[in-house]
Amino acid sequence: MGTAYVRGLQGDQPILKAAACAKHFAVYSGPEEIRHGFDAKVSLKDLEETYLPAFEALVTEAKVEGVMGAYNSVNGVPCCANPFLQEKLKEWGFDGYFVSDCWAIHDFHAHHHITSRPAESAALAIRARCDLNCGCTYPHLLEALQEGPIDRDDIRRACVHVMHTRIRLGMLDEETPFDVFPTRRCRGTGTRKSHCSVQRSPSCCCATRAFCR
Repeated sequence: MGTAYVRGLQGDQPILKAAACAKHFAVYSGPEEIRHGFDAKVSLKDLEETYLPAFEALVTEAKVEGVMGAYNSVNGVPCCANPFLQEKLKEWGFDGYFVSDCWAIHDFHAHHHITSRPAESAALAIRARCDLNCGCTYPHLLEALQEGPIDRDDIRRACVHVMHTRIRLGMLDEETPFDVFPTRRCRGTGTRKSHCSVQRSPSCCCATRAFCR
């Protein structure tokens, strides 16, 4: 079902209709109230048989464009800086972008206590190939760069992954087949013509050409 959903979202043309995102990677099944600091203890057998197959199918079969890391840790390592999980994505041939869940990198120092401050958390995440931070921690990357835990190549690699997705969405093109989606019919009577199509709006991530320039 997940692979069909991703294929429907992304389409089958050179330009993506949308960039689907698989989440929450992985073992996101702890108590809701402590999810920001929960450590999921799970065997390799359970990982391979229960928690990873759905993600593997989304990557290898549906070619999902994005993967979002979970808030929790897996066997002591936060999901958004987890070498084991990143190695799985590499093994499956994932070539999209990896994004943190919102404020998950902030959780490194606030809840997991594996770092002491935001710059350390940002450095740990980007070195672990978390390309994009949903939250407020990556503004500290410049501080981390100046202090030395990361270098320009770490930042450049993340930027390349994110820009690849924007290119695949056609955001740098003059136009795409998906700038306007005509509907089969308008609901109700007397509906204005402008309500009969869905356009890429400047207010969303799939921006119009004018907004992208």
